Amino acid sequence: MEDFLEKLQKTREGFFSRTRLVFFLDLIAIFSILYAIFIIANLEYLLTKLSILSSLPPSIPIIPPAVAIITALIISTLLHKKDKKTNVIRLIENKYPELNERLSTAYDNRDESNIIVDSLKTFVSESMTPVSPSMLMSKGLIISKIMITVIFLAGMAFISLNPQGIQIPQNTLDNMTKAITGQDQNTTGLIDITGRPENMDNMAAKGSGDIFGKPKIASIEGKNIDLTLYTGDNTGTTVSDYNPTSNQFIKSPAFPVDILGSNVSDSDYSMLMKKTETEKQLINQYAIKRSQI
Repeated sequence: MEDFLEKLQKTREGFFSRTRLVFFLDLIAIFSILYAIFIIANLEYLLTKLSILSSLPPSIPIIPPAVAIITALIISTLLHKKDKKTNVIRLIENKYPELNERLSTAYDNRDESNIIVDSLKTFVSESMTPVSPSMLMSKGLIISKIMITVIFLAGMAFISLNPQGIQIPQNTLDNMTKAITGQDQNTTGLIDITGRPENMDNMAAKGSGDIFGKPKIASIEGKNIDLTLYTGDNTGTTVSDYNPTSNQFIKSPAFPVDILGSNVSDSDYSMLMKKTETEKQLINQYAIKRSQI
């Protein structure tokens, strides 16, 4: 094997080992973020509410970390799916201008042997002496990845060990679940007859529309009344004929208005008629005054 091919192989292996390190760092960081979110969201309690998993309570605690690691693995794979297709030769040529096109030409003619090709291979081999995998992937990138991963991992460990005050309370999750699923807060079994009127504009005018509010039983207070109907002693009389000349009212004698107002009897009328006109006027005025009291 040519000398430049050995150096190229070592450079390629070092580069892909660094890409694998970055892959695992991303995997751990994403897992830490997801698992911390699951702890804050109290996913374990939500899983206990599912009827499908209620029969397997011992396995519920391992579900959140399992879901987090699987999701992190999928995301990391998608982020690094092109790593294996990276052209290391092109990276070296871009990083070292003196090897531009010479390295790729020497690699394409690695099986050829003549004066020109051998001279090119010797030049490439000498020029690849300073080539290092660390120059293709900077150490600063790897160090920053390590620091971010350590921060996320420490945060996840802190949340998992001290979930109090960070985790969403169970009653809040119950209310959110009922709001999302549409379950009624009233669990007493009463039927809700509330609803929106069919036509609110015509409800007051025509009396149409549904009933608002929850049903209540109105208490009626008062005195009991006997509404029993009793049968009569004799049969009733039905008017069969009407004669306007019969059953005429008897007209009573006409009394003077002053005498009627005095509220006197018939026996006193003859005595009053014997009075003088002055006395009659006095009696009349007295009767009027008494009627006004």
